[in-house]
Amino acid sequence: MQQWKRKQNRIYMAFIIPAAAFFIAFFIFPFFKSLWLSFTDAYGYNPEQHFIGLKNYKEALSNPTFRSAVWITTKYTVFVTLCTNLVALGLALLLDGNVRFKKLFRALFFLPNLMSLIIVSFVWVFLYGNVYRSVVELLHIPEAFQISWLGNRTMALFSMGITAVWQCAGYYMLIYIAGLQNIGSELTEAAEMDGAGTWALIRHVKLPLLAPVIAMNFILLVTSCFKTFDIPMAMTSGGPAGATTTIALQIYNTGFRSNRTGYATAQSVILFLIISLMTALLYWYQGRKGED
Repeated sequence: MQQWKRKQNRIYMAFIIPAAAFFIAFFIFPFFKSLWLSFTDAYGYNPEQHFIGLKNYKEALSNPTFRSAVWITTKYTVFVTLCTNLVALGLALLLDGNVRFKKLFRALFFLPNLMSLIIVSFVWVFLYGNVYRSVVELLHIPEAFQISWLGNRTMALFSMGITAVWQCAGYYMLIYIAGLQNIGSELTEAAEMDGAGTWALIRHVKLPLLAPVIAMNFILLVTSCFKTFDIPMAMTSGGPAGATTTIALQIYNTGFRSNRTGYATAQSVILFLIISLMTALLYWYQGRKGED
């Protein structure tokens, strides 16, 4: 018996060791290497590195450009998280019932999620540019009522947000549909027998039972939006005048355009801490609501 258990343990270890080695080599080691670099004056490919303590962190936190990037990313995250959840939940509620061709509609709404974010961004740049100008000329819209989607400091950020919502809403719609399908039919039937209408059924039965799914989608969206890089890079390159420079794009500019590797790594660690804090707060709030 003991010999059989040892043989079984060796089989388990044969599967675990390669995965653990891969995880250590490509995740754990780079993490601690980056953490070390954030305390140095590493510059580009220069092999000389000197320990400078918290200087990079102090510079980042006192730098108006980096703080502006944090604020811009926060606004973008709030907009995309709220709008995506509203759109995805609305689509899920519509396509969960007896709707004709609902499988086709689900596939169509999910299709943008299969596209590369770079391709999606270029498509929306074309829509905001050439297509919008053609519509303006066709409808003879006065210049006073025209919108500069990517040229205005305020509209550029929301234009990026609309692009992100269009791209990812279908994915979160499927998560909501999966949550709705786990709600027992006996609950909805009992509510209908008690005279609950469609809105009352959604508000008092479906939404409370979907609370864990909603919380999970919020966490996924917050972490994803805080790391966003592709859309601002492809659509505006951070413009106009830095109005759409997210934290990830700011880190890229610092590390690869200014070659300040140590300083960029410190900014990355700050981003990691922000995401960790936001995730922890959302988990804490979800747990507290669950207890209530």
